[in-house]
Amino acid sequence: MDNENSWSAEGKVILVTGGAVGIGAGLVRSLLCMNAMHVAFLDVLEREGGALEGELLNKFGALRAKFIKCDISDEEQLSTAYSQVLDKYRRLDAVINNAAVIWEKEGFYKKTVDINFTATVTSTLKALEVMKADNGGSGGVIINMSSLVALQQNTHSPVYRATKTAVLQFSNHIATHESYERTKVRVITVCLGPTDTGHLLRHNSKDSQNLAQEDRQRVTSAVTGIMDVISRAGSGSTWIIAGDKPPVDVTKNVREGFQTISMATDFL
Repeated sequence: MDNENSWSAEGKVILVTGGAVGIGAGLVRSLLCMNAMHVAFLDVLEREGGALEGELLNKFGALRAKFIKCDISDEEQLSTAYSQVLDKYRRLDAVINNAAVIWEKEGFYKKTVDINFTATVTSTLKALEVMKADNGGSGGVIINMSSLVALQQNTHSPVYRATKTAVLQFSNHIATHESYERTKVRVITVCLGPTDTGHLLRHNSKDSQNLAQEDRQRVTSAVTGIMDVISRAGSGSTWIIAGDKPPVDVTKNVREGFQTISMATDFL
């Protein structure tokens, strides 16, 4: 393990988007089990978020967890959520941008773009501003959740696939070596394979059903893999977590793939 990238949740203040159910809820529980000082989790699901907060406060004690109802696609709400955490703890050590939806139907597809991509960009930039060492921060780590579909070509769920490809590209481009040397903030991309979460089935569209019917890994496998990645992965790296298997570092493959594609511009 590269000691520079070695990370522990103990004593950290962490923010998780999409944290009320599924993988997000699993991450919140796992981080607290690893002695995180405080985990704030954002979601629009008020009933589920409130229930999880009650469970966590009962198990871990007061002030350890905080549910914040937030539509992350609304920049004002997202900014307010960040301010709540910073006003209370005066620091932020890690952000996991986990929230995602699959809305492909006409009239709703913009919400998929707004939540999956635009909000991820906004949250990443806010986290960088707070945590970066060259702005008085202590460094930190940002995990951006892409998907295995970002690395595949398929006709199903084109908007969802496009947003996850955009997350992969954005995260890789913002996580340069020069940026890390200056900010001491690692930005890591996780490409999750199909996982047994409710959001795949929440919207009754043909495209979401097609994704949901693929072989799915357990939520616990995804959570365990993400916690492994956050503890040791280098900035700018890309990881696949799929099929209930340990994380696989595909950084070299992704970079070589895009390099091959970019070579086509030599003929223009």
